[in-house]
Amino acid sequence: MSPNHMARRHRPARAGLAAGLTTLLALSGCGFVNTGDGDGDTATLTTYTSPEQNTGLADLYAAYEEREGVTVDASHAAAEELNQQLRVQLTSGTAPDVIRVSPGYSSPVSAGVLGEADELADLSDSAWAGQLDESTAVLAGDGERTVAYPVGRNAIVAAYNKEVFEELSLEVPTTWSELLAVCEELEAAGKTPIAAGLSGGVYLQFFVYALAGTLVHAEQPDLDERMRAGETSFADEAAWTEVFEKLTELNEYFTPDALGVPADQAQQALARGEAGMTLLVSAGLPQLFDYAAEGSDAFEVFALPADDDPDATVLPTAPDFLAVNAASPRVDEARTFLDFLAEPENVESYATTLGVLPGVGETAQAADSPLAPVLPLVDEGRTAPYANYLWPNGDTQQTLLQSGQQLLAGEIGVPALLDQLDEQYAKGTR
Repeated sequence: MSPNHMARRHRPARAGLAAGLTTLLALSGCGFVNTGDGDGDTATLTTYTSPEQNTGLADLYAAYEEREGVTVDASHAAAEELNQQLRVQLTSGTAPDVIRVSPGYSSPVSAGVLGEADELADLSDSAWAGQLDESTAVLAGDGERTVAYPVGRNAIVAAYNKEVFEELSLEVPTTWSELLAVCEELEAAGKTPIAAGLSGGVYLQFFVYALAGTLVHAEQPDLDERMRAGETSFADEAAWTEVFEKLTELNEYFTPDALGVPADQAQQALARGEAGMTLLVSAGLPQLFDYAAEGSDAFEVFALPADDDPDATVLPTAPDFLAVNAASPRVDEARTFLDFLAEPENVESYATTLGVLPGVGETAQAADSPLAPVLPLVDEGRTAPYANYLWPNGDTQQTLLQSGQQLLAGEIGVPALLDQLDEQYAKGTR
């Protein structure tokens, strides 16, 4: 691993431990490990997070150290690298006290998977656990217990070019019919209605999750539970057919040859006013803003409608979790740290620093956020988890990325795609 991928906030001297550390690094492949020299040392708390989390936590680490008189030994790495290392560290007993975990069952180091294996501490009696909305709570546990704290939340939002909308006197669409009508008007004006960079398929999934939030999960919050039980399937649920049929409708308004267009290229077209709208994860908004001379003032966001009832639109959100290593000798101290993060002013500090939704509590103090137009949906509880987080394996998502491209290329139809999703989903439930 490149040292650039790993940063340490504090580097306590560990003379004499070089040999042991070398062995542990060999076990983990590379990166941070809890060497065990802190066993019984309640004055040092170790954390292992993503770079984004580390940015949001930097000031809070300092405040916590001052209040509690402890040292926070913080490390971070990109999510894919972190996930690989964390699995090894948990197995070898070298994982830090506080760790970043994925939502639901979306990876081998997710809250659901690690919770069921008793590798995460039970946080169910934490005061903040009772404040989680349904879409977050279902991803924060193992079906019975809460084992992860949502330090913040991302959302899938549609962004539009304000100048383009003003020039064409377009209203922000609040229903599916209005969305298609806006697309028609943009197309008639010579604009690309929806800037879509779908090269590699990664951005394709966000359209699916945005449509499914309203069409599938808002209507059937227990669907994944029934699918796991074998009571229904992608192919059997008419709502999933509607999701992919509407995806193919939107495809008519996407960037030409979108499957070969990188996401950043499509976003730059939106920033130049060559396109009217795009869909992205809120964490990507700062990059979009950088493409326009006016920055964030050039854009506004809205929740993508999927049917003709404006009050039915649901916003897909994704919690960004921290959890406590159940094998840590400092479980109580780690829990105290998460309780500190859950204090309202600290929730607000993290959300403001990163421009994300608060993980718990109200969003009133985030009125100046770029996400302000969608905050009412959050406060009303009109949110849903990204669909893939409750699928039993990552192969189902990979099939979506690959088969979704085939669908948009006209190589397969919706029934064939649904059958392929069912085949992969079933492998995770056997």
